[in-house]
Amino acid sequence: MPAPSAPVTTGFVLLVLCMACLLVAATWRAGRRLGEPLQVNARWTLLSAALVAVVMAVTGVLAARGAFADMRSAPPDIFKALLPTVVLTFVLAFSRFGDRLVRGLSLSALVGFQVFRVPVEVALWALHREGTLPVEMTFEGLNFDILTGLSAPVLAWLVHRGRASRLLVGAWNTVGLALLLTIVAIANLSSPLFEHLFHAEPRSTLITTAPFIWLPIVLVQAALLGHLLVYRWLRQPPAVK
Repeated sequence: MPAPSAPVTTGFVLLVLCMACLLVAATWRAGRRLGEPLQVNARWTLLSAALVAVVMAVTGVLAARGAFADMRSAPPDIFKALLPTVVLTFVLAFSRFGDRLVRGLSLSALVGFQVFRVPVEVALWALHREGTLPVEMTFEGLNFDILTGLSAPVLAWLVHRGRASRLLVGAWNTVGLALLLTIVAIANLSSPLFEHLFHAEPRSTLITTAPFIWLPIVLVQAALLGHLLVYRWLRQPPAVK
């Protein structure tokens, strides 16, 4: 399998770094809107920055050393990184950290956040065009996750204008989560472990390497966190704005 080109790899890394910075900025913004003292808000913001930096550094170094290279074991080695980060995502979403984001950010912001899925899908398409990912993982194949990203700013505008009901937002959020889980399932089926059950060439081993380990560890988790926060927002009393 050929190695991704420098421009595509650089673009991917920049996208991941932008998402990391966006999470830190959202943490700061939420504190400002909640009227928290500067010291308290700074502590939460630094905590979020440190958490993201540690997760990215640890998984990036381990991937570079080949710690997740075995994709034929059951479960594959990548689950050693994936499962803890999924647990961390749920903990963050339903902890005081997630509560701050839900109370400090508008619903339109939480919905519009998912627009980042568009450049993610473009990156996957570019990687496929270079022969490093199967077409099944792109919008030319079985991956329709780009629809969530394309619809996010439209729905965010409707929410901001007061023209989107909670039912509509909940339905959109559920469909978006389903599309996310679908591409995760396709990525797993495209691994060498399922080569006799699911045809995909090349097999999706790129995500076990650095920096592309950050696709499931950072980008997928960011999308999941966004959906969970929208669900939390919708559970609030209707009077909450």
